[in-house]
Amino acid sequence: MKPLWLKKFMFQLSNSPSRTALINGKELLFFSGYGYLGVQHDTSFINLVEDGIKKYGWLFPSSRISNTQLSIFDEMEAMLSSSTNTAASVCFASGFASGTAATCLFKNHPISVCPEAHPAINKLQQAALGFDKWAEKTVNIIHGNSFAKTPVLIADAVNPLTGEVNDFDFLNYIEKPSIVVIDDSHGIGLLGNNGEGIIGLLPRKENIEYIITYSLSKAFGINGGGISCTNKNTADAIKALPDFSGSTAMSPALAHAFIHAQKIYTEQRIKLKKNISILKNLLLQNELIINDDRLSIFVLPQQLDEQFFAEKNIIISSFGYPVSTGKKINRAVVNALHTEHDLMQLAEVINFYKS
Repeated sequence: MKPLWLKKFMFQLSNSPSRTALINGKELLFFSGYGYLGVQHDTSFINLVEDGIKKYGWLFPSSRISNTQLSIFDEMEAMLSSSTNTAASVCFASGFASGTAATCLFKNHPISVCPEAHPAINKLQQAALGFDKWAEKTVNIIHGNSFAKTPVLIADAVNPLTGEVNDFDFLNYIEKPSIVVIDDSHGIGLLGNNGEGIIGLLPRKENIEYIITYSLSKAFGINGGGISCTNKNTADAIKALPDFSGSTAMSPALAHAFIHAQKIYTEQRIKLKKNISILKNLLLQNELIINDDRLSIFVLPQQLDEQFFAEKNIIISSFGYPVSTGKKINRAVVNALHTEHDLMQLAEVINFYKS
């Protein structure tokens, strides 16, 4: 008879997962979620959060344009701009709020949205094409037409469902002025030499303005979001929106932790990259598994579902997205907390299936 926790696959966790998770008192290996760097379980990071609470409190329930401001938010935005090598940044209480604000400036512009763009930045009917086909079509449309307003391209940096980093080299072929909005929630903190995200992989051209929006929870372990702009005027325009003025800011304690945790993020990023390399080597060039070695997402075949792994005391990510009724995508998500032994156990299960 199967234990109760195996009968349902909407796992109810009894604690905050790290490399493992508790379900009804049973400890299982946890290869799900998006806590890539695992800082939520790092003692030094937790101490920084506690220091921030003592100094600023957990919340600062006030408008960002009131006559009483906490300086920590300006410091946070300066840090985001420095990290992404952009002109100016704006922080929000969530990545979704950031994405919504980043796109609402351009309601009257011609817009091209890439396939499977995140709902926060995709308010239109998206292209029914693959990314490369969409990119090619977009270049042709921009070159073949005259526009009263600057065309806007909207895309994700990373497709977490397919485990791919999207290739933006096609922007080299765009010669007309264009605005590119990219959701980098699954890339910032991970991609680039210093975790700067997709911005470090983009062609920097005078005719292209970049607006990079992102969640701060995936890599950085804090509830919040940000927008980094290569044009300071765009950041100023975002701060004039009701989305900014009418919303409560992110936790100042978490902003404090972010500012002072840069060394921790670097150390955890090194550990994560090592874990990705270890697992790739253990998987014996398994052609069934899809992984870009810049990411810790390993896409699994349909046969290797949550039940298959649960019976081996392993939890993977398996759900339909962005709607729950969609086709389930099976993924093993590695984080910086996993040990080599954890990775060996996962690889053994996957390789056994292959054999």
